[in-house]
Amino acid sequence: MNPGAGQGSRLEAGLLALLLLGVVAAVIPFGSNREWSWSVCALFMGVVGVAWSALALLRVVRAWQPPLVASVLFLLVCAWAWLQTWAGLPSDWAHPLWSLAVSALGTGSEFPMTVSLAADDGMTALMRYAAYGLVFFLAFQLGQDPNRAAGVVRWLAIAGVVMAGYGLAACFGQWDRLLGIWPFEARTVVRGTFVNRNSFATWMGLMLLCALALSWRHVAPRRNPAYQLPSSDLAQRLERFLVSAWRPLLMLLLMSAALFLSGSRGGFAATLAATLVFLSALGWRRWRGSTGRRVLVAMVVAALVCTFWLTGSGLMKRLDRSGADMASRVEAYTLVAGGIDDNPALGFGYGTFADSFRLYRDERLRAHFDKAHNTYMENLFELGWPVALAQFAVIAALLLTCLRGWRRRSVNPVYPALGIAATVLVAVHSLVDFSLQIPATAMAYALIMGIACAQSRRGSIYS
Repeated sequence: MNPGAGQGSRLEAGLLALLLLGVVAAVIPFGSNREWSWSVCALFMGVVGVAWSALALLRVVRAWQPPLVASVLFLLVCAWAWLQTWAGLPSDWAHPLWSLAVSALGTGSEFPMTVSLAADDGMTALMRYAAYGLVFFLAFQLGQDPNRAAGVVRWLAIAGVVMAGYGLAACFGQWDRLLGIWPFEARTVVRGTFVNRNSFATWMGLMLLCALALSWRHVAPRRNPAYQLPSSDLAQRLERFLVSAWRPLLMLLLMSAALFLSGSRGGFAATLAATLVFLSALGWRRWRGSTGRRVLVAMVVAALVCTFWLTGSGLMKRLDRSGADMASRVEAYTLVAGGIDDNPALGFGYGTFADSFRLYRDERLRAHFDKAHNTYMENLFELGWPVALAQFAVIAALLLTCLRGWRRRSVNPVYPALGIAATVLVAVHSLVDFSLQIPATAMAYALIMGIACAQSRRGSIYS
């Protein structure tokens, strides 16, 4: 027996706890959507990464090969995002505004002549993107043990409950300071510690999926004696079920209420789609005779119906107003598409949409758009078609890894299914919003996918 194995396992557990702490703490303040907070997050993840690397070089902990295709494509995106900020590329690749500036000010004028319109913003966006990749990499390395994976899912679900409780209290209490520290405009919608309701809804949807995964692990197994209820007396069955299942049911009710009261149409639709995918994935192969699975589905349906009945009026009002809002976004999408057509191969610089889009907006667009409200189009606008497709392929490769893990597992496929559902959630919501561009949400998704892919790896052992 290797005497260092126990020490390595303890060190891995400690590093994973630090990683989890960093991801959960990223929601404060404002989903880390401030320069200082996302810089602190990136620095913290870098320190954890350096610590793991040192231990791996000393062979105290084991290093696992992450999904190869996704890793190569991720590095390709990072390399191009950096090259866009480099002045050493051919001058005819540079952003057209630099040429206009030289023409206006004279040939003696000096400009960086980069693909990116704002190189500093590009480097900042690259730093954040690299931090998300590091979160995934560390979660993949440290989440190989199924017990540690279960712990991550459990603590994420708990974080979701805490955030839901805080968001509801802040909304109904009309608190005007975030945690009593930062000024925070009181609103009639639940948004927790996030800047806007939509980013909160995506983050809460991810935590809700973790709560479903946690509930599934406790409720679904046929041999769990707590859920083997007698069939003779309906009242006795219901009483014993409520005694056994009140905690996960209350968790789902609280988080669903916070999600509904956020009033986020896209977040609600994306979470609903992800929930259906999650339940379908887990019930696909052995639905018949599985009382636990039917119990969990009944719990989810009951929680959604009750919370929608109690809290869904605000969401319905937002749905009624969706036509006018969508008309404005369609105008913006048309202008963004024009920009993509103008520079389809090189893009205008990663992370520079707010600056570059000013060249294309006109009187048709009255609202302020510093984001495209469509992550796919914004990536195409900033990176160009070839590299944007590579970025989309990174997510597709991780999804494929989870699909393979889900198909291979005959026992406890909950983690691959969680990765599949989480990807559906962020992919659907990215069609109409920019939640993955909020650091706290992106890091939470990266952590979940790291765990999901680790538990989808061929040869991994499930609890």
